[in-house]
Amino acid sequence: MEAIATLEITDPGTGRALARLPAAQQADVHRAVGAARRAFDEGPWPRMTPAERGACLIRLAGFIERDQAELALLESLDTGKLFAGVQSWDIGNAAQTYRYYADLATRAVDEALPAPDGVQVPLRREPVGVCAVIVAWNFPFACAAWKLAPALAAGCTVVVKAPERAPLSLHALAARIAEAGFPPGVVNIVTGIGQVAGTALVSDPGIDMISFTGSTATARAITRESAWRIPPIVTELGGKGANAVFPDADLDRALAATADGAFGQAGQNCCAASRLLVHRDIYDDFVSSLTAHAQRRQLGDQFDDATEQGPQIDQAHLKAIDSMVQDALTDGAHAETGAALGLPGPLHYQPTVLTNVSTQAKISHDEVFGPVVCIYPFRDLDEAIAIANNSSYGLSASVWTTNTGTANRFTDSVRVGTVWVNCFGYFMPHIPWGGVKLSGNGRELGPVGISEYLVTKTVCRAL
Repeated sequence: MEAIATLEITDPGTGRALARLPAAQQADVHRAVGAARRAFDEGPWPRMTPAERGACLIRLAGFIERDQAELALLESLDTGKLFAGVQSWDIGNAAQTYRYYADLATRAVDEALPAPDGVQVPLRREPVGVCAVIVAWNFPFACAAWKLAPALAAGCTVVVKAPERAPLSLHALAARIAEAGFPPGVVNIVTGIGQVAGTALVSDPGIDMISFTGSTATARAITRESAWRIPPIVTELGGKGANAVFPDADLDRALAATADGAFGQAGQNCCAASRLLVHRDIYDDFVSSLTAHAQRRQLGDQFDDATEQGPQIDQAHLKAIDSMVQDALTDGAHAETGAALGLPGPLHYQPTVLTNVSTQAKISHDEVFGPVVCIYPFRDLDEAIAIANNSSYGLSASVWTTNTGTANRFTDSVRVGTVWVNCFGYFMPHIPWGGVKLSGNGRELGPVGISEYLVTKTVCRAL
């Protein structure tokens, strides 16, 4: 008998083996797509009323809330993320998202255009079909909800490729989906590596639409593999967030949010505030305060309530972070603190504050995806906007000022999908999220989120 390919799943905090899961091969993925295709073409799901589909989503949300601690435990073990944060935000946000789209589905009504020349023109909103969903490893449970909830509410069926680095919570989700009474084939979850399972999924002729969260490089590969069919693709990709602090801001709040934005989730966050722009009038004091904050930051076990920063996801990612930092230092950047690995555990990376970084340096433009912040002084609003826009990415930015004119001009001028004014990282199911430029296309969450999974059919009917 041929050996079954497997994925070895380990705890980033301890290196301890957690599970061994099947690594889906091309034939496995095609079977999953076939099941989703049959469920869409022949099954009841697309033909159920929005209220009936919503009832399944509400039951799923209830089971997630019931099992919140267990799901958080799996997610924290798998990713190295802080257990308290996962339990309080990731799992809860996912449940809220399923509930939000359960309600929104009932409001996505058909329209009718004016009827000139005795012709009625009703517009029908119909599910796009079978969706390929590829989920990122840094927020797997919440990321899956942002895609699954609107897709299912719209009446689509789905094949999910779980992240190879962190698939456990989605396997647990599958059990809750079955318990919630979704018909067979509506949701299919496969594990496997991107080059095999992911490629098989996006190139399968049974797929009608693709939703992907991950790196820009992988998005390019997905586009190439699926180009022969030209499916709609929604992507949420990398970021290089600019965080601008003006002298009139509430500096204590700005400092706390900057530290969380740069170092939270161990920096493994597409919207991380990785580029800090500080007005020259407050530059020295703000850099000094941030450096002291970084040096006090408690690194350790993700299950210890005292821990503020857990480990990176794996050794390869840790080395990639350090390589970018060391290259920046070679190019003339100065480490105010950090730029070191191995303390207190083998996958921890010290919060790193870099100054004297050229806006042309590689680290100023490439996503580090680690607890590293590069600081740039600016003289005035025009220079802050220019630095913020000097990026191929356009996911998010933030600005700290009490001047409404400054905030409005910054908001109007930066080319990003989301701007936070005197706050950071504000997410709710009803608020759209997505980027421009190399940060992706399309939107998740909010009313527009369900629109990505619906197509408009125009009917012209003579009276």
